[in-house]
Amino acid sequence: MKKSAKSSVMVYRLERLLEVLYSSSASCFFQRSKAFFASYRQQQTELKQAEQRWQQLQQDPKANQTQRQQARKQYSELQYQDEKGRLMRWADLQLLAEQLLQLSEGDNNSETLAFSARLLGCLQIMVPTAKRQRELVQFAYKPLYRAVLSLRLLDHLLAQQSLDDPALVSHYQLRNRQAPDDCPYRQNVQLPIVMAVLLQDIGLLHPEALGIVQGELAQFDSGRPLSLTDRERLLKISGDASMALLQQGFGIAPYIGNDRTERDNYFAAQQQRLQWLSQLLQLNPGDKTLFGSLLKVPQVYTSIVLPGRQRFNYALLPKAALLMREGARRNEYSGLLVDQLLRITGLFPQGYGVVFTPLGPDQQPQDRYEFAIVNGLYPQKPEHPNCRVVSRQQQYRNTGIDISLQTDYNLYFKTARERLEVLPEHRLKALLNALYQDGEERYLRKLLPRCWQPEQFFHEPAHQNLWQNATLRQN
Repeated sequence: MKKSAKSSVMVYRLERLLEVLYSSSASCFFQRSKAFFASYRQQQTELKQAEQRWQQLQQDPKANQTQRQQARKQYSELQYQDEKGRLMRWADLQLLAEQLLQLSEGDNNSETLAFSARLLGCLQIMVPTAKRQRELVQFAYKPLYRAVLSLRLLDHLLAQQSLDDPALVSHYQLRNRQAPDDCPYRQNVQLPIVMAVLLQDIGLLHPEALGIVQGELAQFDSGRPLSLTDRERLLKISGDASMALLQQGFGIAPYIGNDRTERDNYFAAQQQRLQWLSQLLQLNPGDKTLFGSLLKVPQVYTSIVLPGRQRFNYALLPKAALLMREGARRNEYSGLLVDQLLRITGLFPQGYGVVFTPLGPDQQPQDRYEFAIVNGLYPQKPEHPNCRVVSRQQQYRNTGIDISLQTDYNLYFKTARERLEVLPEHRLKALLNALYQDGEERYLRKLLPRCWQPEQFFHEPAHQNLWQNATLRQN
């Protein structure tokens, strides 16, 4: 998405978060992780050699004090730089997770769902589709999208009492949205989950993983399909690398204060967070438990609805449910968890552009169509998306009503399209051109669009607040 002259506060904050995740800056999470994988072994070798040299000089009677001091200084400097890098990476990861939670979590359940729908919708609308921006999508847009879905899915499972892990249940019952810094659920569950999702694919930056994807000389298209053997190798290398970054690339910041009990509690909490992170990264979808698929199911859904696949087709995104269920039938993850996720999302992704026939004063469908954008989770039925209407009388609007869109009037479905197919061609072209300057060129083959892409509409700051409270109606 091209940046607006003055984006809404939400879009501005999201753009900043995306840049901290991925940019050309050496300080972004992507570049720091890539640098870790590229240089960590060499740095550890140099550190070990410096330590050995210092120890040897300590025991060498022929060594003078200056030599010992220089060796000690070199070892201390390398040790300091190593620890500094570990602390910075850990602080960055925690800060990224906290910033995401600030965008997705509200003071109550309804506000949290609205914030999450807004964040997912913005990511869907803003995501770039150009191949040259594939890395940006892979390492910024997709992790944020997956993290929000994972949070909402876990909330849903705990609210439905579908998980019986004592620690999870206890933290959930003690949830305090008004005091996030002291909330056990946020600090001990939500933060580690977001951090785990951010680490989930970062192992793809390991040199061996890059060699599989791009080739030894970067001669391959990174988006090409991999053989089953290469894919299995890639997953193994990537998973091991993500764990290596967690275990070797992070360090717990020292406690600041004089209270011994507080210090002990601080280090215990940090260690617990690291252990929970490690457990999350090692979840196995093949164990057929709900918890085992907690991160996998949102990961698969995200890979379908955001660009990156060779056959990405915006018009077919509502078929994500079919693709998800096919994977469940192949025992790749829990089918029950797929059903629970689709209960939250419905068939139409947040931010998806739908085309519908409005009802007239007589409650009959009119001979025209308008545009809307999916803007709410938990639809009444999966095929009835919650939407914000963004056009009226063929004119875009920055204020509109929310509707629960029924299949009879949603042009994604054949029944609704057939009702308008009887209109003469010149009338259909006029409808297209009323909403698009290049309507005939854009939809030349199909004068009745099944959907629309709202990126250009959303570019205007006045159109970016699709989640304000509005009366929900049926259509």
